[in-house]
Amino acid sequence: MPTSEALPPIMIALISLLFLATLMLWLAPVIALVLLRRGRFAAAVAMAVWGLLFGHTIATYALGVTDPSVYVVYQIPITLAGLLGGRRMLLAVSGYGIGFVLLVGFLQSMSPPQAGFFSAAAMAAAMGGTATTPDLGQPLVFFVAVTLLISLMLDRFGAALRGALSQALEREAELEGIRGSLEVMVGERTAALETALHDIRRQADEQNLLLTENAQQRDFIREMSVPVLPISNDTLVMPLVGALDSARLAHIQEQALGRLESTRARHLLLDITGVPVVDTQVAQGLIRVVQAARLLGALVTLVGIRPEVAQSIVGLGIDLRDIRTHSTLQSALGHAV
Repeated sequence: MPTSEALPPIMIALISLLFLATLMLWLAPVIALVLLRRGRFAAAVAMAVWGLLFGHTIATYALGVTDPSVYVVYQIPITLAGLLGGRRMLLAVSGYGIGFVLLVGFLQSMSPPQAGFFSAAAMAAAMGGTATTPDLGQPLVFFVAVTLLISLMLDRFGAALRGALSQALEREAELEGIRGSLEVMVGERTAALETALHDIRRQADEQNLLLTENAQQRDFIREMSVPVLPISNDTLVMPLVGALDSARLAHIQEQALGRLESTRARHLLLDITGVPVVDTQVAQGLIRVVQAARLLGALVTLVGIRPEVAQSIVGLGIDLRDIRTHSTLQSALGHAV
């Protein structure tokens, strides 16, 4: 039975090199994309350019330079280096590519060939055909000329592109800084507004407290301005001091009736010694107090009418005949008791 012969070590090495080249051609772009997503632009460009270049270098050594596609594929890393990597990378990649292609061409032209083991000529010779030495002079000269021309053009266009990209990155950085400062400013303004709002609320609370205290003080002062003093179990004295207006007269009536009802007193002495003026409005208010007290069963006595007040009452034609009057509080108390 025929036995299969094992592959020679050189073939195993060449197949391994082709596998490594394929792996590099696939992994380099993937790793470059990962670096680019992480914001490492320069590292991503370097990985893509040199990964593709080294992968294609290995494939070139195994396949040779007789196939025109080899020259075309070399322009991919050169283009990336020219547009994105800068002048140094462009010169390094172009020089490396030209030098390695020339080296492979020289090795492939040797007899026996030291490169291009998987080229069409090498495979034909391995199949029993006639081994011929390829004429690589013209393709290599064309490759060098095209590569130099493309490198020159890429150097010009790449500089403009990198300048525009640098300006765009600088503007993006400025915008990022402005956005950061705006966020800080908005935060400070928000904090200031919250502080101001807190102060306004605190001041409003303080003002409400002051208004409440003022209202309570006014009520207290109003009650103290019209005191009702018990003299005995059935006698109350209400001393009036100061000018009397309609609001105060209404309060006097309210206070008098309230105390008469709560104490069951039978006598109320209204002392107007401290009232400077008694006009028609004041007299009518006092008369209403007297009439309301009578409805509760109490007797009201007007005390302390001074001579000038008496003259004013007479001059106004105010009739106080139905109201008991006394000149002094002592006489009124003696009469009430």
